[in-house]
Amino acid sequence: MAQAGEGGLIWDHKSLGAFLADPKSYMPKTKMSFAGLRKQEEIDAILAYLESTAE
Repeated sequence: MAQAGEGGLIWDHKSLGAFLADPKSYMPKTKMSFAGLRKQEEIDAILAYLESTAE
């Protein structure tokens, strides 16, 4: 993840949504054991929550 950030990754709605759906495909070589969320409604709910807390 650090390399992705150094490479210019910006966590926006699109990139975070893709990561939450399939982290291993979105960011190969990550050691996270998070398998991802299968339901689009769950991804949308997380993104909406994060947007509601942003300043």
